[in-house]
Amino acid sequence: MLSDETLDNYWVMKLVNDSTAIKVPVKLGTQTPEQMQILSPVFGANDRILSAGNYGLADTAKVKVVR
Repeated sequence: MLSDETLDNYWVMKLVNDSTAIKVPVKLGTQTPEQMQILSPVFGANDRILSAGNYGLADTAKVKVVR
């Protein structure tokens, strides 16, 4: 989960193919220090969300996935 400096806008970076990540704005629900509920959009089991190394990426950033 990423946010702006004022914590008003939240988003995730989602892979749309093997080398492109897009910024997907999210609407939050319940929040705790450990978890944040995403109300929308609804992500599927096959959606690939970047979980590390994505801070500061621009929308439609070219990425290389390393496992």
